[in-house]
Amino acid sequence: MAEQSRNSWISKDDPKLVSSRQKDMFEDILEERKLNSDLRYCFKTRDEPKFKLNKARTPAQIKEHVLNSDRVQYAIEQACMETKLPKSDVTAEACAILDEMAHNLRMGAVRSFAFGLIKIFKALYQRIYVNVDGIQKIRGMVKEYPILLMPSHRSYMDFLLMSYVFYHYDLPLPVIAAAMDFLGMQFVGWLLRNSGAFYIRRSFGDDHLYWAVFTEYVQTQICNGDAPIEFYVEGTRSRTSKSYTPKFGMLSAALEPYFKSHIPDIMVVPVSISYDRILEESLYAYELLGVPKPKESTSGLLKARKILEEDFGNIHIYFGEPISIRKYSEGLVDRSLHNLAPRYIASLTNQEQDLIKKLGHHMILTHQKHMVVSPWSMMAAVLMQSQGGISLRQLAKEVEWVKRQASNMGAYIDWPASESAETVLRANIKLHHNIVRVAEDDVVELVRVAPPAHAKATDALMITAGQHLMLSLYRNHILHVFVRPAMIAISVNTCNEEKLTLDDLYNKYSFLEQLLSKDFVFVPGHTKDDFELSLRTLTHTSGVVLEENEVVIGKSTNKLTTFYSQMFEPFLLGYWILCQYLLSNHPSVAGKPLAKTQKILVKEAQMMTARLLQEGVVKHYEVLSLDMMNNGLHALYHMGGVSKERRDGSVYMYPNTRQLSNITDQLAKFIDVPRLPSVSINLHSKTVTVNAKL
Repeated sequence: MAEQSRNSWISKDDPKLVSSRQKDMFEDILEERKLNSDLRYCFKTRDEPKFKLNKARTPAQIKEHVLNSDRVQYAIEQACMETKLPKSDVTAEACAILDEMAHNLRMGAVRSFAFGLIKIFKALYQRIYVNVDGIQKIRGMVKEYPILLMPSHRSYMDFLLMSYVFYHYDLPLPVIAAAMDFLGMQFVGWLLRNSGAFYIRRSFGDDHLYWAVFTEYVQTQICNGDAPIEFYVEGTRSRTSKSYTPKFGMLSAALEPYFKSHIPDIMVVPVSISYDRILEESLYAYELLGVPKPKESTSGLLKARKILEEDFGNIHIYFGEPISIRKYSEGLVDRSLHNLAPRYIASLTNQEQDLIKKLGHHMILTHQKHMVVSPWSMMAAVLMQSQGGISLRQLAKEVEWVKRQASNMGAYIDWPASESAETVLRANIKLHHNIVRVAEDDVVELVRVAPPAHAKATDALMITAGQHLMLSLYRNHILHVFVRPAMIAISVNTCNEEKLTLDDLYNKYSFLEQLLSKDFVFVPGHTKDDFELSLRTLTHTSGVVLEENEVVIGKSTNKLTTFYSQMFEPFLLGYWILCQYLLSNHPSVAGKPLAKTQKILVKEAQMMTARLLQEGVVKHYEVLSLDMMNNGLHALYHMGGVSKERRDGSVYMYPNTRQLSNITDQLAKFIDVPRLPSVSINLHSKTVTVNAKL
């Protein structure tokens, strides 16, 4: 049986086109599974290192501790006073919250789950690479410190992969903060809970009892070192393959035990997970267009079995340098301030909150730094700028050029050293055969992507947009490498003067950073440092010429500045169209622009964009992305171009015409703006139907 498995593996993988088991700092942990018994592997004896202060507890004992803790008992008393309910009723509510939330980690369930999971991984992926030195550092720390694992989050596969890696290396299995979506899945929800998942609501609102139960549940496991805690600092899966700005609620709860001196230190481990091909690529594309995602269900999972016949390439998992919170916060926080109040009541200080925000951003940038860039990501970047098709030879030439630029920016690129560019490209086109193909005349072109089954009444425009958005997911994977230098390059490439002073260039850079602050992650307060570093990079590697603190435009404008401008043009164009839509809103009787909910504003802006695409006024289909529209609306709000007001519990938004007009005029300096036919702003036309839902 093992020999048969080995032969099928060899026939699937052309050895010339896949990397060996050992590659740089990475080790393939799937190869051994393709050659040896899965059953023996799943029931192997495990030798896990344990935290030195750990007192063994069952999941039931953890729940008992949480319920009897000072924090939860105090929250119960407060709830009794606020609601006038008897203590027994509020205690029952706390028990219900805990029963809904808590994991039930059991090795029997883990071993059974592992057996099925390995079969799935072997069917889907060629190799799963892990940096061994990162694992060795974790193994050395587990006995000494509580561990927080913070992986990037691009796929449902992320938490399954993390558990598999820890099982493979005989490390304590992490307990994982999971969304409530999985709880309703019959059997699967139970299996995940018994494999270490604990379920939390996406938003707690003003539910102080829920917050107390959740906080105590997380903190008692950190303090006792029951297991590494795993959660996603981005909050949710990225549907765009770009990093989301960090969320701080879970991070605050997890670090509070250190700030309040319950434990001497916590080690935080960033983990970057890079996919050659994303399992949910089609679902993401149509979700960005407004097709609501199907509800997670066991039946839906079973219907998706045919996906096991597809090839999803390689995965790279990089465990970054662990961060000691004690060292990270040294000299920045004063923990003694918590001595004046009961530690289960006192909130975190402003110093601690600032540190948490700094750490959250640091985690995201570390994720990005250790992402592995595949050839397909660079191919997608070129193809996004070659919508009419491009010859394979020209594509190879352009991709090699992009590879050099990405390497100059410090990106780690997974490129087989012994293969020609054309061979590498053909292998990646084969892997992504559902998005592109090579025509008979060796022209690489997009293929028609069938919409997912749940996307009903999808018209031709949306299907074409789905194609482009699927491609953009992979282009987006490398945007973080270029975004800061690109904001300078765009300013240079679109300047109509002979020279541009550094002050003017910095002002343009600052404007673009504010505008793009929701689509890309920038560290607050680092604008000047980022600008200066990016400018030095461009002058040393990209031909930007400085003379007496001025950029010489003629000498500095080149292929690279043009490429950067075209790469980020869809975002700027999408924002500009959003501004035009907001300015086209007719004022109310009182002369004030009409206020609408964010959902309605985004839907109508998308409808206007659809009209512009149908009429050929704009060419970038990704401007239909609701994610882009929402990010633009949030950025405009923070820049003063849009205001908010609350009515009957709902938030309404309306444009501040003067400030928004100013932003729109500045934005138009960075792109070639189209002329908008007045008919395109007629949002009440019945000729276009766009299924937009947030």
